[in-house]
Amino acid sequence: MSMHLLAISLFELGQFLRIVLWVFLPIFVIVLLITTYIHHRRKRQAPRLALEAGELLVPVEAIPAELLQPEGDNLYKGLLWIKEKFEEYRLQSDERMSVLKGQLDQRAATIEALKGELAQAQEKIADLSGKLENNMELLMKIHKELDTSLVAKPAVAAMPEAASGGPGELAKEG
Repeated sequence: MSMHLLAISLFELGQFLRIVLWVFLPIFVIVLLITTYIHHRRKRQAPRLALEAGELLVPVEAIPAELLQPEGDNLYKGLLWIKEKFEEYRLQSDERMSVLKGQLDQRAATIEALKGELAQAQEKIADLSGKLENNMELLMKIHKELDTSLVAKPAVAAMPEAASGGPGELAKEG
């Protein structure tokens, strides 16, 4: 039964693998070459882009070759170039710091203004809660007076003529 698992012969399997390799191996090599070229191009352009962007740490490869030559005047020019770059970076960082300090001062002023508004809102809330308590006390007094007047009315309601202002009242007034 295990002999029937392979329905194809080894020759047919070999032919299939040859076809697959003839198709996919060139595609794989082409993709590999394109990827390598792109990576190499980016690696060569990175130092130049770093210099243009003004990054502080510049790899040695980014420094122009004529500035790295140890011939008297060129060495001095290289050192001057490095000093100029350092000064540029220092000025850029000073400008960034001043901008950031300005933003910090603005945010601190905004925070202080919000704290003032919060204090005013808390005072208003305290004032309104005091007024609410006074109104609640007044409503409780009104409610108690209504309760006492409703308790007293049933006794008066027992005398319908006096309560409704019937004919006996008119005769007494007239």
